[in-house]
Amino acid sequence: MAQSNPKRTVLFASLTGDEQIKLYDLDSHSGALHLRTVSDAHGPSGALCLHPNGQVLYDAHVGSTTLASFRFNTDSGKLTLINKVDTGIETPAHLVTDRNGRFLLTAYYTGGGITVHRLGADGGIGELIQHIPSGEKAHAVLAAVEDRFVFVPHVCPVNQTSQFRFDGATGLLTPNDPARVIPPDANTGPRHICLGPAGDVAYIVNEQGNTVTAHHFDRTRGTLTAFQTISTLPADYAAGGSTAHVELHPNGRWLYASNRGHDSIVGFQVAADGSLRPFGYYSVPASPRSFNIDPTGNFLYCAGEVADRMTAYRVDGANGALEPLADYAVGNSPFWVMMTTL
Repeated sequence: MAQSNPKRTVLFASLTGDEQIKLYDLDSHSGALHLRTVSDAHGPSGALCLHPNGQVLYDAHVGSTTLASFRFNTDSGKLTLINKVDTGIETPAHLVTDRNGRFLLTAYYTGGGITVHRLGADGGIGELIQHIPSGEKAHAVLAAVEDRFVFVPHVCPVNQTSQFRFDGATGLLTPNDPARVIPPDANTGPRHICLGPAGDVAYIVNEQGNTVTAHHFDRTRGTLTAFQTISTLPADYAAGGSTAHVELHPNGRWLYASNRGHDSIVGFQVAADGSLRPFGYYSVPASPRSFNIDPTGNFLYCAGEVADRMTAYRVDGANGALEPLADYAVGNSPFWVMMTTL
């Protein structure tokens, strides 16, 4: 009997300065990365996401007004441009598809707001069906509860998280009630968001506040209510900086957030009620905009946008601590790190 090909994990690194997307193969035992392909991003590469079918990749060209779609050959690792569209809206910062792969939702930092594009049968980016000007400096998109609800954090000065209802049939967004979550501090700056292990808590990392805010998530109404805000920095550090990214470990026990300036990742213990307690601060390459945890939870990879390098870490399975393993000269201005299992 013929055996099926074993699953393998790969890492995509998005390089704004080089306008490239690099694909690395992961050694699941050692955590080592091996460069397989280098693809032309056809623009200043930024945030990436995969179509649910795993065969189309989307790129937000963060230094421009364009979005691109690529056919992804999972055997060779090669990316081939399907199409590139100019939205006319500056600085697309983050993008996701709906779970059925019919629509692409994009948040814009400079131009502001969120767009929805229809996706073609080949995965190409099609008609722009909606643009909601929710304010400048929108930085992320999260869809939740089978895509019924969508959240868009905005850093300062807008300083809010927009809450939408999403119609999976039409692709249209409508404001939820309430339409926004306002932080209690005027200098907080919600930036990126992820859901807790049970899906009833949402964590938002705050760029200007150097904090993470935990929210109760009402899965029926699709609304957030803050219940804890905690610093991402050590108590004796006063030099400031800004946060960038937040991710939950696959086991749901640990949450990680990146600090630029302090150039670290902080690890938080996640309690049964979703509240957070810091357990460690780990040095990372300068200006850590993006990091990602491999699907097994054994390794974490963090890219330093200023350092032009990426560091691999082993995650201690007992306590979540990060142990540096190796550095990689990944390229000019790494913006996004994304891992997936093929």
